[in-house]
Parts: sequence; structure tokens; C-alpha cells
Amino acid sequence: MVQGKVFDLGRQGDGIVSVDGKNIFIAGALPGEEIQYSAGENNQAELEEIISAAPDRITPVCPSFEQCGGCALQHLSVDLYRRFKLRYFKELFPVEWNVSFDDPVFIPFKSRRRATFAVLWNGAVRKFGFNAKQSDRIVEIDSCSVLIEPLEKLIVPLRQFVCDRARSFLKRKGVGDVSVLMTDTGADILFTLPFEPDFDWRQSTADFAAENGLARLSWRTNERAEPEPLAVLHAPELRIGDFTLKPPAGVFLQPSVEGQDALTQAVVEYVGKAKKVMDLFCGAGTFSLPLLQKKRIIYGADNAPLALNALREASADRIKTQERDLFKTPLYPDELDGFDCVIFDPPRAGAKAQCEQIAASSVKKVVAVSCNPVSFARDAEILIRSGFVLKRVRPVDQFVFTPHLELAALFER
Repeated sequence: MVQGKVFDLGRQGDGIVSVDGKNIFIAGALPGEEIQYSAGENNQAELEEIISAAPDRITPVCPSFEQCGGCALQHLSVDLYRRFKLRYFKELFPVEWNVSFDDPVFIPFKSRRRATFAVLWNGAVRKFGFNAKQSDRIVEIDSCSVLIEPLEKLIVPLRQFVCDRARSFLKRKGVGDVSVLMTDTGADILFTLPFEPDFDWRQSTADFAAENGLARLSWRTNERAEPEPLAVLHAPELRIGDFTLKPPAGVFLQPSVEGQDALTQAVVEYVGKAKKVMDLFCGAGTFSLPLLQKKRIIYGADNAPLALNALREASADRIKTQERDLFKTPLYPDELDGFDCVIFDPPRAGAKAQCEQIAASSVKKVVAVSCNPVSFARDAEILIRSGFVLKRVRPVDQFVFTPHLELAALFER
């Protein structure tokens, strides 16, 4: 073991020790702490002992914190946690961009309304829970400090159900997952397991849904397959603005109501009085629906046909949509010209190809939402080089206890 003093935090929240001019990253260590650690590979090390703890160290709220890979920052004080998140966030924006940062929004823990649990089986051995950090190993949990209470209460029943040997898996070793979204009418659960459910699975899922007051329980054999509803007690519904959305199983939605509200408020404010709006990567209408006003025209595009169907139904066809892979075939300048404002909210990979087309268009206002500030900064540079000015950015800490930060941004030219 080696002894050292932590002088800083890295971008992922790991403590940093300097050895012969080289930085060593140690998960769980905090600045100012004297620690003992064992050297690993790729400049990573493992914390063995804290000799002197930092004043900013607090007791994690979750008993599984050190094993589960979902949270990395529960041992930070509130002040250090917020300073850490905003520091690395703001460093992504060059000084010459002269960005105006709106007040950050920090979402409370126990706010997540959706979660995806990992499933593994090998013969009679079955596991259900969350993956350990950077590992396929599954940590079996009874509770989770970031989930809303109704979702947290489903953890134990779901694990007991999945691990019940009365129902067979394929004989070979397998993996899958179970995703849960809490809707206004109950839990919407989707099993993704690589085999077709037999009669026992179908009967038992219906019983499980009834016993636990679920809205719907669906099944698919892979992520590309269309989910099959096995039990529907209530149609899953979510209120978005003045509209009722009936989400398809497995649809992407913001992980918390509070986070969605914060981002929506920013988007509505940034869009302003724009009359004709294009919503790219629109999904089921997280931002389209709250923007829908009597005299506003909204179009949406995404590569998610089931989500687009739900959006059209919720808006009574007032929002026109098109199915399109915006990574491979972005909307071109002649398709964007004429819009007062373009919104985009891409996956973590960002919207590089689409931003290149927006930059070449005559669009004057762009509102961006991103769950990955790194890919956002790359995309922002494309827009700025074409004459856009990044006017405002609002950080939203929706992924509580993780190094991740979301944002909404306004560009104008």
C-alpha cells in the first residue's frame, strides 16, 4: 500500500493524488485527506484506508453506496457536491463565448421516477439489482436512495418475482433487464429478456401485476423488438402541460418530474414568442406538448415510431411528426428554413450532424437540451462558428449523486 494526500477531484468525482508528476485517481477519496491506497492500472488506484478525513466528508445516505455503481458522490457535503458539479461544467465553455449562466437547479434525491434493473441468471443462480461500478457484477439491493417511494417499494417484490425458481429461464447463462416507469396511473414495467415467455411466465406476470397494483407489464426479447403487453390493469398515463400522454412501454422520458419541470420551464422561456417551431429528437413530446399554444405551429422528428404515435395522439394531431434517424439523415437547411426556432434534445452522443445542418440554415433561434455537456460543447462550437451566440445556459442537476449534469441553452443570431 501507498500513502498520499488528495489534492483535488477529477471529472468523475475521484480523488487525485500526485506521484512523480503523474495523477492517480482514487474513487471515494476527497481533497485534503491523507489516505492509504493500493496502486492499480491506467492511473487508477483503490482506496484502502482514510488516515485523516476531510471536513467535507459525510455519511452516504445509501447502505449500498460503496458497492453499487449508480451513485459516485454520496460522500460529498452539499457545498462540495455543488461546487464540484458547477466547476467542471463551466470549464467546458471557453471564456470568449461570454456565456450567461442562469441559476442552477438542484433536484432533491428520492426523485427518480424510472429505473432499469439488471438481471443475470446461470442455471439456478439468479441475480436482480444494479450493476457495480464499471462491472457486470450485480449488487442486490432492498432500497435505493434516489428513487421515489412507490418505485423503491417495488424493488423487493420484483427481485423475488424474477428470482423465483418456479419459473424457468433458458438453460444457458443469460442477461437482461427490467425497466420501471412510475406513471400517474401506476407502474409501467418492461421486461427485456432474450426468450419468449411461456404459459407460466404469462400467467405469473398477470398475477404479479394485479398483486402489486401495476398499470401495465410488458415483455420484449431485445431492445429492437416491439414490447408485448402481458398484463394491463390501467392504461399508463402522464400529464404533460395541459395534455395527457399515454407512453409506450420503454419510452424515454426525463428521470424525474422535478427535472422535467425545470428543463421545460427553461425551454418555454427560451423559445419565447416563436410561432413556428421544429422539435428535433422530440420523443413523446416532453417539450413539444407544453409549447403547444393556439397560434403556435409545432413539428417533431425522431427515430421512435411508438413515441411519435403517442405524441400525435396526445396532441390530437396538432403536432405533425416524421420518423427520421437524425444521426444518419438530419433535417437539411431547406427543411429548416422558415422555422422561427429549432429545439433539439439528443441522446448522450449529441447532435453533431444535425447541428451542421442547422448552422447552414437560415434559422435564427436554437434551444438545446443536453444530458452530456461534453458533446453539447462540441455541438455548440459548430453553431457558434456559423454566427450563433450562446446567450444563456441553465444547469439542471437531475442525475443526483452522479458526476452528470443536464442543461438547457439558448442560441441566437
